Parts: sequence; C-alpha cells; structure tokens
Amino acid sequence: MKNIIFTKLLFLFGLISLVSCNNGPETIDEFAEEITNNIKNKDSEGLYALFLSPKENASYGFASATITPEESSKLKSSEDLMKLIIRKGTQKKPDDIKRIDKFISEAHTVFDWNQIKSIKTESALVETKKVNTIRNKVMIDATTYDLKIVIELNDNKVYRLKVNKAMKVNNRWVIFPTNGFGIEIEK
Repeated sequence: MKNIIFTKLLFLFGLISLVSCNNGPETIDEFAEEITNNIKNKDSEGLYALFLSPKENASYGFASATITPEESSKLKSSEDLMKLIIRKGTQKKPDDIKRIDKFISEAHTVFDWNQIKSIKTESALVETKKVNTIRNKVMIDATTYDLKIVIELNDNKVYRLKVNKAMKVNNRWVIFPTNGFGIEIEK
C-alpha cells in the first residue's frame, strides 16, 4: 500500500515538474531575443521552430485556407483535414528552411550581428480572440501583436526587425507567416 502511495506521489511531482518546465519564451521580450539570437547564430532550424508549426496550424485551423476545393471535397472528417494540413505543411519545410536561410544571409549583409549592444521591443496589441481547436473543439486564447525588435549596435546605429504577425497562441509565442515570410528588416 505504501508503494502505491509513493508511486502516486512520485507521479504527481513528475507531472508538476513537466508542466512547470519552460519550453519557450514566456514574454514578448524573450521572444524577440530568441528571434534575434537565431538570426545572429545563423540558426535556420531554431528560427523555423519559432514559426507556427504544421501541427499547430492544423489544430487551430489556421491553414485550412490552403486547402483546395478538390482536396476539401475528399475530406470525411476534421481528423482528415488536420492530417492534410500537417502533411502539406511538413512538405513545405525544406522550402521554408531555404527561405529562412536566404533571409538570414541577407540580414548578415546589412550589419555585423556580433556588434549588437542592446535589443528592445516595440509592440502593439492588434487583436485578442478565442480560437476553436479542430480536434477537440476547445476554445483557446490567441493574441496578435505587431512587433518591432529595435537593435542598437556598438557604434550606436539602430536597425529594426519587423515581425509582421507575432502571436501568443495557447501560451506559446510564434511567428505567424504573413506577406510571404513574416520577418523583415526595415530600412
């Protein structure tokens, strides 16, 4: 009997530890810093991980607009829709990584990323809404921000990165790709 109670307590503490683990930036400032560091370190996979994933797109129904009428007519359930969105998103990953690599290369021609003195954020709340998940029809919070990352260099020059649509969806900060890529350097 004591072993069962001990096992339950151990399981409870393990679950609490898992829930409290930090698996991403918690504030918009941490998110901006992570974006900047991935560009600075030429980490296209790290930057890709900050975008809304194919699975998240499917769960929240954001990518359903990419489904053609022909594909839509073949769907039998919301589960089929999710699988199609995930498959299409996963197939696009190599192209997305190439696009990110190109952006990072271009960003490194603008200035020396090793000369960053400070990073500040400018953000404006654009929209707060509830999003209905496709699979289990649960409502989750989704807030959208215009985000500018102000980068000051050691020589006091200032550059701005614009994230066209920064979102906090289900307590995770993500870049929602709009207007092609989703991040641009303002010149």
